[in-house]
Parts: sequence; C-alpha cells; structure tokens
Amino acid sequence: MTKPHRINRPRGKILAAVLTAVLISLAMGIYHYVPIDERLENTYYYSFGYKFAVGLLINLAILLFLLTPLSILVDGLLLYRKKDNTYIRLLVAIVAYVLLGFTGGIIYSIFTLNFTTFSAQTIHIIAGSLVFLAFQLVLNRSFLHSSSHR
Repeated sequence: MTKPHRINRPRGKILAAVLTAVLISLAMGIYHYVPIDERLENTYYYSFGYKFAVGLLINLAILLFLLTPLSILVDGLLLYRKKDNTYIRLLVAIVAYVLLGFTGGIIYSIFTLNFTTFSAQTIHIIAGSLVFLAFQLVLNRSFLHSSSHR
C-alpha cells in the first residue's frame, strides 16, 4: 500500500490555512493602523486588536470553508503531473492556485452578494491562496521533491 502524499493530509492544510489567516490579518492590521500622532481629531479609529480579530475571523472563514476544499480538488489534479521537473510542477501549482483564488473570489462575491468590490476581494483571495500554497509547500517539503525516494 502506498502512503498518501503529505500535501493532501487535512492537518497540514488546516495548519497552513490558520497560519495564512494569521499572517494576512497581521499584515492588514498593520497596513490599516493609524498611529496615534497621525489621527484626526473627532474621528474614531478602530484599534489594531479589533482590526486583527475581525480580519482573522473573515480570513479563517474564507480559507477554511472556501479555499481549503477547493485546494483539495486542485491538489488532486496536480498529483497527475508527477513526471514534470520540480520547477514546472511549482509553476503549474502557482498558476493553479491563482485560478483557485480567482474562482474563490467569484464564489465569495456570489455568496456575499457584493460585486461592487469584486476586484479587491478577488485580489485579496488570490493573494491568500498563494500564501496558503507557500505555507503548504513549507510544511510539506516532500511536494517539491520527487516521490521516488519514499
């Protein structure tokens, strides 16, 4: 009996999704934070903690309930490309995850009935899917290596 590829193990995908959500939420919180000395008078600003927490909830939902299931399908298709060299497989994976992010953006827009910010949402989800792929590759280094040594 052959061992399943580690990239398809649910624990690895869930950990990669959580790490991606945390990283993206941190980046968004830092990007949108307005330092105290730059704040306008009589204007309310959300705290970094609030922006991080709300962003984390949204990003976790997108990653766990949308991108992770779609990525299982994509990874299943990528397993058929074992004969390609490492760089071709990596390039195909990147293109596949960009398409996964684009598809996720469409599904998210349909689900939220929000098409006015479709391009921003889709770019956010594509970026998230690429970070998600990067975490999976780091957590599952065997994906980059030929499975012949196992």
